Amino acid sequence: MSIDLKLLEKRLAEYKVYDAWQYVQSLRETLGYMNISYEILLNVYEHRCNTIEKVENNIIEVALKEGQSSFGENDLKQTDLNIGGFEIDDSIFLRKTAIEFFHYARISMDILIQIVNAALLGDKSYPVSDKRLISKVLKELKKKAEFADLLNLLNTNKEHPSYKYLLAFDNYIKHIKTILITIKNSFLLGNGKEFTINEFYYEKLYQKENVIDKIQEIKDYVIKTIEDILLEVYNQIPNCLDNSQRIQSIKFKQVFKKNVNGFNELEYILFFIEVEEDLSELPKEIKVLPLIIKPNNEIYSFDFKFDKIFIKKKGEDESSIIGCAILKNGLETNEFYRVFEVKPCGMKDYFEYIATFKNKYSKITMNIYAMEGNVIFIS
Repeated sequence: MSIDLKLLEKRLAEYKVYDAWQYVQSLRETLGYMNISYEILLNVYEHRCNTIEKVENNIIEVALKEGQSSFGENDLKQTDLNIGGFEIDDSIFLRKTAIEFFHYARISMDILIQIVNAALLGDKSYPVSDKRLISKVLKELKKKAEFADLLNLLNTNKEHPSYKYLLAFDNYIKHIKTILITIKNSFLLGNGKEFTINEFYYEKLYQKENVIDKIQEIKDYVIKTIEDILLEVYNQIPNCLDNSQRIQSIKFKQVFKKNVNGFNELEYILFFIEVEEDLSELPKEIKVLPLIIKPNNEIYSFDFKFDKIFIKKKGEDESSIIGCAILKNGLETNEFYRVFEVKPCGMKDYFEYIATFKNKYSKITMNIYAMEGNVIFIS
């Protein structure tokens, strides 16, 4: 893709909608599968046509030289493929690969709306499992004038003939399970070739198409559309509907103490969110993902599996603790940003956390590169 995905990743991080990055990564992967299917299909079909021509020429040469020639089943199987020691009929492989191309193209287009949902709706985003995700996201986009160009791109895509064909083909294969693709090559008599998607009906009649031409058309359309929409998403990330609950700046204090054997042993790790004056600066619920953008633009984050974060005044030590954030959505969630409830607390909670740390958190690992903080060694 022509869009710089590293710049997109950085902007998602800067505007606290980094959960959208997982969908960008999925999109990159499925587009890769689509492109591989396309390249394999072209090469295997070219191999088929060239092999048939070569076998025909060999038979004709023998006939001209010796006055007669014959061919058998082995000649007809010259186009078969050997994949890791497995022999497969190339016509079956071509049908399979064409179907996979359409499916990966369809998935790639579907992921776009998940990126829009996470990147531009933020805290107002819908679950990706919502069956009405597309219509709900489009409805939200209509509420903000800045999203007009993106909305136009998405609506135009919905009505484009290439997109409609892609959806129809994939749905037809998925629900009706009819093989739509015909592969024929004349042998010795004539030079006819047929590699076509047959006529089919899915809400409307779709005419017969040449497979290579149609797949090239769909590939070009998918890539162009994805690039246009991703670029507009990139431009609109600063206009995200709501990211006010997101907290990415977490400080830590990590304390080690020498044990009886002289080795440094972890005593406890404390985590802090800093405020200027009091808890009113934070919403009652916050969504936490420790994340830091390094000077070289590398992004570090980690899945925060601790259930308590202390809240203190900026620039002051632990004696200024005025509250804590308690994990609310559990450790089994797949969400990037874990939900915490903000509550008042004092030094009693602080000392109780330290006293129980080893028993409670001994098996949890963390990526300190995703936070700023201090490491202290006690003799």
